[in-house]
Amino acid sequence: DGGVLISQSCTFKAAAFRPTGKTRTLTENFHFSKATACPVTLLQDPHSQYTYGGAPMLTDGMLGETNNYSTGRWIAFSGTDLEAIVDLGAETEVSRVGFNVTILKSNWVMDARGVEISLSPDGQHFTTVVDKQLPPMKESDPDEIYEHRYDFTPTQARYVKVKALSEHTLPEWHGAKGKEGFLFVDEIIVE
Repeated sequence: DGGVLISQSCTFKAAAFRPTGKTRTLTENFHFSKATACPVTLLQDPHSQYTYGGAPMLTDGMLGETNNYSTGRWIAFSGTDLEAIVDLGAETEVSRVGFNVTILKSNWVMDARGVEISLSPDGQHFTTVVDKQLPPMKESDPDEIYEHRYDFTPTQARYVKVKALSEHTLPEWHGAKGKEGFLFVDEIIVE
């Protein structure tokens, strides 16, 4: 009844055809992973100004695709960190987890400062499979989308916990040094 079921990565195009002519074509890219359309819970609150669709947008299959963080495809954390648990619905083999961040340093939008990925069969007992500290951004680092992808030994898990630390203190070279930066994330990818 008017719905379209999308079950794999694709480019979806649609237009309305009327007697007066065709409307502009809408194009959406969908990127599926094991996390797509799975329930996700945030353990820390996003920034109130950049919540957009909230936690579900982290598993909606839609990437930010540009570093324009105000498109509604990115969710932001400032003073808090991305800390999310994705329920895959059943135990499945997981060997890679990732996410994208957008960078626009002049607007205080920075890269993650650390990443921790943990897996669990029951949502209560998590085993850390990735624990990585990341250096502060340099003034010369480009403003663009950064991909974070982390491979590890294939492991059975139902729950995937992703923690990405935001920049809590902007670096000395920044015009707003010492202030809290923003971390904008678009999608949690589980493979």
